[in-house]
Amino acid sequence: GLSPKTFVPITGIIALALSVGYTFVVWDRIPFATSNLMTGLSGVRANAGAVIVSFFFQGLALLWSIYFTFVVIGVYDAIESGELELTDNMKIFVYTMLAISYYWTYHVLMNVVQVAVAGTIGDWWFRPAGTEAICDGTVLRNLFLACTLSFGSICFGSLVVGPVRFIRQLSFFIRPSTDNDSVLMGLHECLLWIQTCIANCVDGMASYFNSWAFTYVGLYGYGLLDGGSHATELFEKRGWTMIVADDLIPNVLLMVSLVIGGVTGCFGFMLETVDNLNFTNVGDPGAAAFLIGIAVGLVVCSVLFGIISSSVNAVIVCFAGNPVEFEKCHPEGDRA
Repeated sequence: GLSPKTFVPITGIIALALSVGYTFVVWDRIPFATSNLMTGLSGVRANAGAVIVSFFFQGLALLWSIYFTFVVIGVYDAIESGELELTDNMKIFVYTMLAISYYWTYHVLMNVVQVAVAGTIGDWWFRPAGTEAICDGTVLRNLFLACTLSFGSICFGSLVVGPVRFIRQLSFFIRPSTDNDSVLMGLHECLLWIQTCIANCVDGMASYFNSWAFTYVGLYGYGLLDGGSHATELFEKRGWTMIVADDLIPNVLLMVSLVIGGVTGCFGFMLETVDNLNFTNVGDPGAAAFLIGIAVGLVVCSVLFGIISSSVNAVIVCFAGNPVEFEKCHPEGDRA
C-alpha cells in the first residue's frame, strides 16, 4: 500500500513539476509581486517586534495543535473501542464540531497576526524614514487593538471568510455564459437567470467577506463588513480587481507550507516507527502519526508565514489608497 516511504518521493516529484510549471505561468507577474514583497518586508524590518508577535502566535498554534491532537485521538479511540457509544449521526456531528473548532481557532490565531501586522505596516507607511524604533510601542499597540476592539471582527471573519471564498471558487463553474445558442431559448433564459442570481449573490457575499477585510480592520479599525466593503470599493475604483486577485505570493507560501508539512509528517512517522509511541490504539498508528505531523506542520508554518502575506496585503491597500505618502516618507523605497 501507499506508505510515507513511497508517498514522500512521489509527492516531491509531483510538487517539483508543478512548481516549475507554475513558475512559467506566472513569470510575467513576478516583478510586481517582488516589489510588493520587498516593500512589505522593509516595513517588517523597521518593526522587528512584529516577528516576535508572529513567533508567539506560532507557539500558541503549536500548543493548540498538540492539545487538539490528544483530544481527537482520545475521542476516536473511545468511540472505536466502544467506551463511548454514539449513533452514526452523532459521530458525524462530533467529528464535524471538532473540525470546526480546530479550523476556527487556527484562523483566529492567524488573523490576529494579520490584523496586528497590517496596523503596524500602516503606521510605518505614514512615518518618515529614519524615525523608526525597533522596540517602540507600535507593534504592541496594534496587537492590543487586535486582541480587544477588533477581536470580534477577527473571530467573525475567521469563521466566515474561508467558506465564502470556497463557495466563490465553486461558483465559477456555474457562472452564466452568453455563448450558448440553445434551441430551447426559454429554458436557456431561465437557467441563465438562475446562474446570474447565484453568481451575484456569491459576489455580494465576497465583497464583504474577503481576506482584505482583515487588512482594513488592522489599518483603519473598521468592522469586518465595513472593511470588506471599503476594500472592494477601493480596488474597483482603482481598477485593481484583477491585480488583487493574483494569489502569487500566497500560492508560493502554500507550496512552502506543504513541503514543511510533508517533512513534519515524515518526522512524526519516524517517531512512531522508532519509538513505538502508539498515537492511537485503533487503526494504523504510523499513518495517524504521519497525518498528525502534516496537519501540525501546515498550521504552525501558516501562522508564521502570515506576517509575510499580511504585510504584502497592507502594502497593496496603502499604495492603492495613499501612494503619495509613501513617496514622501520613504523616497528610497519608492525609487526601488
